[in-house]
Amino acid sequence: MEFDELIKRLNAVADAGLFYGKDVFDIERYHEIKAILPQLLKHSTTLTKEELTDLFRPNNSYPTPMIDVRAFIQNEEKEILFVRDKIQGDWALPGGYGEIGFTPSENLLKELKEEAGVSGEIERLLAIFDTDKWQPQGKQYYKFIFKCKALSIDFLENSETSETKFIKRSELTNLSVKRTTMSQLSLLEKLSKTGKQYID
Repeated sequence: MEFDELIKRLNAVADAGLFYGKDVFDIERYHEIKAILPQLLKHSTTLTKEELTDLFRPNNSYPTPMIDVRAFIQNEEKEILFVRDKIQGDWALPGGYGEIGFTPSENLLKELKEEAGVSGEIERLLAIFDTDKWQPQGKQYYKFIFKCKALSIDFLENSETSETKFIKRSELTNLSVKRTTMSQLSLLEKLSKTGKQYID
């Protein structure tokens, strides 16, 4: 494990101890560990300030990876559908966090409509990526990527995205690599073509 990953794991262990712990002295020790960890990371981390804040935010439940659902849609020219983030200006596959009260497929179809104006249909699960393996960041995410078909597109600029567009991977610039990397896109293209599936 890399140094950042060891700190994240230790932070998760401390969170679990605070969630399940009953002994007052153990709870004090877990709080002390939580106080020491940011100091360890202060001068030797690749995480941004925002990611560090997110990592050490108080957690009142058992720590688990976050869930992210994304759509992989290609047109007849094999271009991939992307949405442009309104704040950052970078491109990403349509999708977002898993939300309480929705199944993964319901969640993704809702995100597709809201972000990209796409009325879509899910064909199959292409991949499940673990960000700790591909693009380490403050939180660990399991990214569920589904192959989808766009039945219709009626995009309207919204609070999250300013544009939606089909782009060839080789011509893509300013990719949001926290969401999806070029290597992942290349793998997704192969999986879409071969009918295979990838799971970390």
